[in-house]
Amino acid sequence: NSIQVDTCKIITYTAYDDSVVTSQNIYYALGSLKNDRYGESTASIYSQLRLPAANVFFGESVGIDSVVLTLDYALYHGDTTALHTVNVYRMSEPMSSSRNYYSDVKFRTLPIPIGRKENFKANFLDSVYLADGSEWESHLRIKLSDSFAANITQLDTNVLASDTSFIEYLQGICIRPDVTDGYANGVMLFDLASSISGVRIYYHNSEADSLSLVFPLTGVNVNGFTHTYGTETDAYAALMGQDTINGNAFTYVQGFGGLRTIIKLPTITDFKDVSINKAELVFTMTNDGAYFFPAPPKVGLVQLDSNGHNFYYVNLYSFEVYSSIVDDNFGQSNIGGIAVKTVQDKTGRTVYEYRYTITRHVQDIIDGDIDNNGFALICYPGNRMPNAVTLGGAQSFRDEFKPRLSITYTTINK
Repeated sequence: NSIQVDTCKIITYTAYDDSVVTSQNIYYALGSLKNDRYGESTASIYSQLRLPAANVFFGESVGIDSVVLTLDYALYHGDTTALHTVNVYRMSEPMSSSRNYYSDVKFRTLPIPIGRKENFKANFLDSVYLADGSEWESHLRIKLSDSFAANITQLDTNVLASDTSFIEYLQGICIRPDVTDGYANGVMLFDLASSISGVRIYYHNSEADSLSLVFPLTGVNVNGFTHTYGTETDAYAALMGQDTINGNAFTYVQGFGGLRTIIKLPTITDFKDVSINKAELVFTMTNDGAYFFPAPPKVGLVQLDSNGHNFYYVNLYSFEVYSSIVDDNFGQSNIGGIAVKTVQDKTGRTVYEYRYTITRHVQDIIDGDIDNNGFALICYPGNRMPNAVTLGGAQSFRDEFKPRLSITYTTINK
């Protein structure tokens, strides 16, 4: 005795995404992207160095042999043949371990780089062989200035006694892509908690040669993202041409806290005295060859609060567990959102769809237990995933690309 409808009004349009917490990331992104559709984006890393041990002592008559920043590769997104250029700066603003930092953060740095690596390809597959014959797993090496290391080796013993006093002297370093000569269209992700990642000072003193100390990057680490949408980009047109009444033909989702798709379901509260058996929301990916890597393997669905911000019941950033929809069961259930290859019944066209089961959530909206503020589609996890995707919108020129909400319900006799 159930009834199925898929004619609920859906309004979709593109908006700026909320900034995301990036100080509890699993991996940290570094790179740059440029695209006629999604604009220009960069990912920088702010990192706090720690002492290798308490009461560091370099000895007498210290001489610097070299100093290298090493970063352990974790993942890579984008054009693997891209050439990257990055600069390393000394930070002039402290970071606190007692607070969260968001993706739009910008810490002050000193203007002169303490290190630079030009026009390199990210070799995240091959082992690295050092001059001493040792073999390491793949990682990025950036030579820093000897004067930077010399300043550390000449510090007073009180400064080198503890992390607290050392961090007061050296607030941290910033690793930033240099896009002066162009964008790389690739993003490297690093495991900063790895024993490989750190600042390595190679030195000698009056008693011994070939000495080294590693200052690990195990303090506060933050990703900072920037997005620029030029007037020639599709994203700019979508942001400036939001149709909040009827919706737009296309909508966009972009990682790094870039873009989100806003979803409004204004007629859903017209249902009265019903029991929802199933409610499924479906979005279809359009043919999208405008980026250098695939669309996000997962797009998250979140509810909006009364101010239009992304709302979560649960946010476990360090475990990448986020719960926003009632059907999530506080992160214990899978409501969907994985890109699924589908052959459409009407057209025979092979497409990729993002499907979401939101049965309990819709029921709670109808029952008045949740306000009908709408939803948003966001890249998952947006704190480290740069991928972007174009979706068919409510005013798509093709019916098969329009989003749909399919509701199966039973009328309750009162």
